[in-house]
Order: sequence, then structure tokens, then C-alpha cells
Amino acid sequence: MHQGHSCPHCGSDMDPIRTPLDSSWGGEIHHICFNDDCCYFLESWKALENQRIEKTGYRCRMDPRGGCGPAPVWSESALRDMVLKEDTEEPGSADCFGVQAFGRDDETPDRDFYTKPRFVDHLDACALETVEQLYRRLIPAGATILDLMAGPESHLGKVADAAEIVGLGLNREELTANKALSEYVIHDINVDPVLPFPDNRFDVVVNTVSVDYLTQPLEVFREAARVLKPDGIFITVFSNRMFPPKAVNIWKRGTEKQRVELIRKFFSLSGRLAIQGYYESVGKPRPKDDKYYDLGIPGDPIYAVWGKPTGK
Repeated sequence: MHQGHSCPHCGSDMDPIRTPLDSSWGGEIHHICFNDDCCYFLESWKALENQRIEKTGYRCRMDPRGGCGPAPVWSESALRDMVLKEDTEEPGSADCFGVQAFGRDDETPDRDFYTKPRFVDHLDACALETVEQLYRRLIPAGATILDLMAGPESHLGKVADAAEIVGLGLNREELTANKALSEYVIHDINVDPVLPFPDNRFDVVVNTVSVDYLTQPLEVFREAARVLKPDGIFITVFSNRMFPPKAVNIWKRGTEKQRVELIRKFFSLSGRLAIQGYYESVGKPRPKDDKYYDLGIPGDPIYAVWGKPTGK
């Protein structure tokens, strides 16, 4: 599932871990050496013990770009529960989230709600730039891309030479105004989550700040896997801003960290997608020209989870 790494101190295979959400490691998947005989681990444990700091040590950690650093541990088993295994979970059901988890305050048809175009930015300028930079890094040149739940802006302007960008949304005026799109399709995935595309159609599927409106998320995630090529990538980007009447209940009542775990659960329970990475950008200053600047609150946070089809 993940590219292999060897510990530079002992040569053992390193395991990918689910990065702690409250860490300062940068958010993405990191690799840890869990060899209890690794000299790095043993020497750090002994050094701290000599300083009368008991039951504490460091394991070798490799970041996504190959740099090494320490991962503090408080026992031999610490962090092992965060190791990412090959996704063997069978497709699950949304029933595990509880009754009315995906209900909404406004249950009128989405086509009615989105009849009026909304030519507004759903994130502040700094957050929008973060999204564009993230897409540029994750999406290869020459990709065929599906923008799922698209609007007037796809935030794909920094992607290198996209071969094709197809938008799927609900408002024709918004989609017509989106100059990045090669073509668009009007389709309500909350009514019919089956995407109107053949298998293995796209290199990339993106969903930008819209996952909180999905009433059938597992079905949509499975469909994203179906229309992706075997080596494709599905990227979900989300923040904390929303249209509350149309956001599902489980999203509105969760904290930001709980929402990240919810998206991870969607990937897992879909049974067809394996998580490849995670990213977060929080606490940045709000741009001075933003309409919420005078409130003194930080800029809009950006979270992203991405994965690849498992072939199931």
C-alpha cells in the first residue's frame, strides 16, 4: 500500500503510521522503525534513563520526503496501534453511524436548493491558495480529472497540463462559468450516487469542500474508486465552513478532528479505497481583505485525505 522505507540505523523495514492529529509532523503519512533492537531506539532509551527520565525513548521516524527525525515513545508498544495495514475491510454500511447521521435540516431536493447560482468563495484567499498548491503536488501532469460536486471554480489552475477536467454538479450557470472544465454533467449524487461514467475513466477524482453534504458517502466513495484507473487517486479536501441546512447531521455535530476521522472511515468502509496520505493546514492568519478579518479568528483550516483504488 505504501512505498517501503528502511531504517538508516538498523536497516529494518519501517512501518507507515497514521500520524497523530495533534502532532507537528506535517500531517502526511510518516514511517517508523519499530525494531526493538534498533541502536537508535536502545541508545535513546538508555540516555534518557541515565537522566532519570524513565520509560521514554525515541524511534527513528522518516517523513514523506525522506528526512529523518525522532518519534517520542513512552513504551515499547507506543504508536504501534497507528500502523496502517493493507485495507482488508469488507465494504461496510452507513448504519454504524447511527439513525439520522446523514439527515439534514433541509431535506428539500438539492436541485431546488442549488437552483440559484452562488458565485462566492467558500474559503479565504490563503486557504484557496493552499488547496491549489496541494492539488499541484498530488496531481500528475497530463491527468484526466473528475471534479465531483463542482462549482464555478475547480481550484485546479496550478495542476500541470491537465488533459481533461470534467465537472459534475447541480447548477448549470456555475458549471458554465468554470473555465477550467472541458465538459460538465448535471447530476444529483444524493439522489443517485452512481456516477454517469464508465469504469477506469479518470486518473484523478477530487472533491473540494463538499463532502459534508453527502447523504450516501460510502456509495459515492465506491463510485469514485470505480471510475478511477487502477493507479488513480481520490482526493477529498474539506474545511469548517458549510451551508448548515444542507450539511449532514454527523458532520455538524463533530469537531474538526472527528471530521477527519469520519472521512478516514468513509475510505475504509467503502472497501475499495486505501488511504495514501493526509494533510492539514491550520492556524494561519486570516487575510486582511477577508470579510471575517475583523473578527480576529484564524484563517480557514484545510484538511485533505487521499487514497487509491484497492482493486476489490
